[in-house]
Amino acid sequence: MSGKIDIERRTDGVAVLWIDNPAHRNALNNTLIEALTAHFRALAADPSCRVVLVRGRGGIFCAGRELRDLRALQDASNDTIVATYEKLKALNEAVWFCPKPTVALIEKYAFGAGATLSSWCDVALAEETALFAYPEVHHGFPPSPALMALFLAVGRKKAMELVLTGRRIDAREADRIGLITRAVAAGAIEADLEGVLASLLRSGPDALARTKQFVWHSDETGHRAAMTSAVDSISLGLASPQAREGIAAFFDKRLPKW
Repeated sequence: MSGKIDIERRTDGVAVLWIDNPAHRNALNNTLIEALTAHFRALAADPSCRVVLVRGRGGIFCAGRELRDLRALQDASNDTIVATYEKLKALNEAVWFCPKPTVALIEKYAFGAGATLSSWCDVALAEETALFAYPEVHHGFPPSPALMALFLAVGRKKAMELVLTGRRIDAREADRIGLITRAVAAGAIEADLEGVLASLLRSGPDALARTKQFVWHSDETGHRAAMTSAVDSISLGLASPQAREGIAAFFDKRLPKW
């Protein structure tokens, strides 16, 4: 599979995870998902890591999930499909339950799995013109793994519109509805990022970890069960006739025939 995850260890304790898959606009595939999960788990246990920052090479955060992966997966057994989405669940858990502060820097766009990844991070900064969308329904399957983080961030009504319509919004709207922490002018985003990182590094690591533990405890009711249900939901959805039609239409550059 294409792409890689580069890790940059800064001297101040910030670990930068770079999504590097230029052939597919930094879209995630199974290999990249597994690599991100492994890095998050390792950094969670590394006392020299103070903050985990996720961003994309080439000025693009993440275009979503490589549909070629999903197209190939449609002919697999249900057990194989479920096992694949268990890997995405593992990434979501590794990000959400990371004891270190997690930051996403979004440039250009964050679609589908990319938007989900940024949603699970504690802090998300985006260029004002960056675009966000959950287009899975346009391809015939549900964006189930995104919904728990979306409900926490923007509430049910806003979340439902985003996932049922697949509508693209810019970072300014994402800021207004709470999907991201802040929209920043492109020319100022690096300085803003460094300000956030400096504030996080100024805080006590134990205090940050305990704060996050309290947040998990407060939000835990039904959360892991919902993640498991999301695997079943999207796995069944991907194997459906409409998903086959939706993904086929994408590659045929036509509207799907529902």
